[in-house]
Amino acid sequence: TYGILLDCCINDKQMDKALEVFNSMRQQGCALNTVLYTTLIKGFARVEQVDRAMEVYQQMRSDDLHGVTPDVITFSILIKANCDAGRLDKALGLLEGMMELKLCPDEVIFNNLLGGCIRDANHILAKRLYHSMVEGGIRPSNVTFSILIRLFTSCRQLDEAVEFLKTQPAARRIVPEPRLYLQLTQACLRDRQGRRATEVFKLMLDEAPPTAVMTGSLLSTCVKLNMLATGVELLNMAADAGARVDWRDVEGLREASVKKKKDAFAEEIASAMAKLDFRGKRD
Repeated sequence: TYGILLDCCINDKQMDKALEVFNSMRQQGCALNTVLYTTLIKGFARVEQVDRAMEVYQQMRSDDLHGVTPDVITFSILIKANCDAGRLDKALGLLEGMMELKLCPDEVIFNNLLGGCIRDANHILAKRLYHSMVEGGIRPSNVTFSILIRLFTSCRQLDEAVEFLKTQPAARRIVPEPRLYLQLTQACLRDRQGRRATEVFKLMLDEAPPTAVMTGSLLSTCVKLNMLATGVELLNMAADAGARVDWRDVEGLREASVKKKKDAFAEEIASAMAKLDFRGKRD
């Protein structure tokens, strides 16, 4: 009955009442367990009361009477909450606490820690965490790769991001999703690094062919940033590879070239359009 009442209070985000119920359970001598403690911690984390969640965690660690210890789920909730609150140091302390209890962190926990590194712009720590992750036998995923690409690009480490995407999916036997290449190509364009953008797009064409929408978004970004030369190069690469391209995105690039009086670009675009034969035209 107490457990049901506790769940109801948490679901209604009435955390003061939830704490009263929990304390009543203690006073009544009810058997407390990891699930009940974790449920209360999750409730405080959900309403972004991280300090109170940590207080419950400390109480849990000191509950010798019931012999309750946190599990991987408990730590996962607390690490994410602290990372989201910009308290990476606390999250790392929780990771150490896991190790003390001989608990193995999973991919979700490492992904949250890597995400916390983005806020602190700490790519050096992120690389150490990633190394610990793979050395510990924890298989990364496309989510992990996306987080690290975002981190490297936000820290202006584009070369490192490109090298990471070139090597790590194959090294970890993960099939890379096209969105990873799109993410990095867009980041290169936003940083006005046309050479790197074409390098990553070539990888994309070879490893994870883009959809027409993906290619169109890159061409549109080139037009928006007035990187017409890069846009034409991306278009030619797509045409040579037989990739799908929407004719309207190509036309947008051509119109921008004409407007800027870039006749040579317009001619290249016309040639590419002939190669594509308007493949990918939307109905």
